[in-house]
Amino acid sequence: MSSVITLSKTGDSKVEVKKSVFIGKSFHIDSPEDAADLLAAERKKYPDARHLCYAWVTGGETARQKSSDDGEPQGTAGQPLLELLTSNGFTDTLICVTRYFGGTLLGKGGLKRAYTDSGRQALAAGEPVMLVPALSWHENCSYPFFEALSRRAGASGWVIENIVYGQDVAFDIMVPEESENEFMRFCLDQSGGAVVPEEPEKILMRGGKVTLS
Repeated sequence: MSSVITLSKTGDSKVEVKKSVFIGKSFHIDSPEDAADLLAAERKKYPDARHLCYAWVTGGETARQKSSDDGEPQGTAGQPLLELLTSNGFTDTLICVTRYFGGTLLGKGGLKRAYTDSGRQALAAGEPVMLVPALSWHENCSYPFFEALSRRAGASGWVIENIVYGQDVAFDIMVPEESENEFMRFCLDQSGGAVVPEEPEKILMRGGKVTLS
């Protein structure tokens, strides 16, 4: 499992160049079928638009990608959108740009810039996030240990959630894979061996911020 970049939410953009309007959208997707459904919905939303250009990438064992110029000159729309995704390391992501023609030809260079600008703004609005390999445990512990763990988690980038307070504290904790030894040492030292995390689940968790190139 390796780090990946995807979107936190749907992103929107709107770019106007010489009266042509480019409406960008970005989405997190789980499959090519998701992409097809979202594109169909966008076509229905703007039935009188001249073009709906797009690019998407999906990851996993059957990584795939696809792009379309949808009638624009070859290489001016779909390929630049796909390059935005691949050059920034995105996976499981769709960008589409709907164009309303404004009556003035933009030329290949102008079209490429407009589609790229619209796509980049839509991606940024979708709040890109890096997901890093991590380990997840479900634990039960005493209140003093949980308080110490909470303080350490805040300083170390560990994420505690699904907390249930009872006689003890039950919770889930996610730790970046690279911090596994640090976490295990903390549990041993702080609890005197009373807390021994068992085999964790391998997951992806949020890492640092992503800056688009």
